[in-house]
Amino acid sequence: MQMQMIALGVDHERCEMLTRYGILSAWLLHLSLNSPRQTTGSEEEEFRYSARERTFEWLEKARPHLVQTREKQRLLRHPESYALLWTWVASLIGRMSQDGEIPPMASPTYGRIIEIVEMAYGSIREVRTLDLVKAPFVYVHTLAVLVHVNHILNAISFGLMMGMTTKAAMGKAENNLQNNLPQLLSSLFMQFCMNMVAPFLYLALLDVCVCISQPFTYVEGKIPALKFIRNLEEDIINAAVMADNTKWEKPRFKK
Repeated sequence: MQMQMIALGVDHERCEMLTRYGILSAWLLHLSLNSPRQTTGSEEEEFRYSARERTFEWLEKARPHLVQTREKQRLLRHPESYALLWTWVASLIGRMSQDGEIPPMASPTYGRIIEIVEMAYGSIREVRTLDLVKAPFVYVHTLAVLVHVNHILNAISFGLMMGMTTKAAMGKAENNLQNNLPQLLSSLFMQFCMNMVAPFLYLALLDVCVCISQPFTYVEGKIPALKFIRNLEEDIINAAVMADNTKWEKPRFKK
């Protein structure tokens, strides 16, 4: 979006407003994903509003003066303000097109700019869906039952093999078992690998998959969104500086 505005020679004030809305949307999304989960009951609506107020308080501490007072009052009314911000962006783009600051609505350039806005809005909805949609309750419990049954069967199998091998090693077994002691030891080792090591690896991979499937819940698998936002702001500032320091005259779209 910023590159499109720079290439069209949009005023610095307009370009700064568009980038500010984009950064504000990213910050609000990040803070809402890390806020406490909503409760249910008669106090649900009150809790949601207080959670949104806390979100803007954290925003003021982390990124002061990013949102204006009038904008804050309007955004507080909506639980998903981070997505609705792109409605303002689309409206501003349309106003700029009618004022002749960017190509008209029938042009491919305008269509490309609106496509960028739609991509941003769609990406935000997808990220929010990853946080809201959880694994089905029945599926989780079925998987837990399968894991426990598998561990019980593995424990019984390894225990029987361990008992037979120990009895043969102590000389208390029949002659045919004592003669097959090397085979029993090798079978015991194989049973150890299959019935002890494999379940631990299975549980480890299961925990990893759970962390990956819920990237905003567990600290071990949490996406470093804050670092990405900081890098995004730095890239936007650097791009604006480079655009203001060129050897040629700045471009300007003429209606």
